[in-house]
Amino acid sequence: MRRGCAIRTIAAGGALALALSGCGGGGGKDKASGAGKPPLKPAGQATAPAGGWPQPENGRLTAKMCGLLTDGDYAKYGHQRMPQEDAGPAQDGSNAVYCTYMLGDQLNLSLQKSAQGAKIAFKQGLDDHRDRLKGKQSVLAPNVVQGADESWFDYSTLGGGPSEYEVEARRGGLIVGIVLSEVPQHPDKDPKGMLAALAALVLQRIPDVGKADTGIVHQVKYVVWGSGGAAMQLVYSDPVNSKSVTLKNVKLPWHKEFPMPDTGDQPTAALSISGAAASPTAFLGCEVLVDGKPVQKKDPSSGMVFCDAMYHG
Repeated sequence: MRRGCAIRTIAAGGALALALSGCGGGGGKDKASGAGKPPLKPAGQATAPAGGWPQPENGRLTAKMCGLLTDGDYAKYGHQRMPQEDAGPAQDGSNAVYCTYMLGDQLNLSLQKSAQGAKIAFKQGLDDHRDRLKGKQSVLAPNVVQGADESWFDYSTLGGGPSEYEVEARRGGLIVGIVLSEVPQHPDKDPKGMLAALAALVLQRIPDVGKADTGIVHQVKYVVWGSGGAAMQLVYSDPVNSKSVTLKNVKLPWHKEFPMPDTGDQPTAALSISGAAASPTAFLGCEVLVDGKPVQKKDPSSGMVFCDAMYHG
């Protein structure tokens, strides 16, 4: 989950998978995988800053939360974090904050309104990561972070080589992403253990964030109906996985639903469903609904039908 990533339908950072460009890869497999080593535990709790560790304000993640990890936290695992370059909220209005540091280290946080929404975004981010590293070396390891519902570690999706790694962890509606960029002259001995421990430390310092749902997962639904008992072909856009799906000889009436994570203020998914009737004289109608409310509907017409809309999270 790197700065500049957008939810794919989110994008969702994650999208809704993360929209990414460039890949990591390369060697260093034994070091990256931490083969033969027990997982590192979070270092002892550092002294909290005055006022305590930064927490969300009015339910929103803020740039102050970049302070959840300190230079000292990294130093305990033998890594020198460089000065901060940038920190700020997501530009698309989603509840996320990105913290970047010189030479490539990152801490990124995103908060969905529900655990279900975050689970969808987490899976989409992992699926996108796998696609980006397809054909390249990977040391993907699941379930590496203590206190998380699910997590993974691997070479960084946007990394320029085997010296960049990332971890993502989800607890309830919260997703934590950390990118580690090594200095070639001072390679880290156990990047997997370090990143897993740092992610666990973030979860410890914001113990309640993401645990309680504050909203619902929106539902997108496609509906097609008509005469003749079946459609020769249906083609619809899958807004969750950003792909087109074609079905043949589909029994009518037909419907398909998709749960959608929160995507911020911008429309991020094109919704569409089209159908071809089994004969030129058969009729087809279609409808697109969001949370049970129609956003477009076409009455039955002969031959073909098409419905489309933009999804607003």
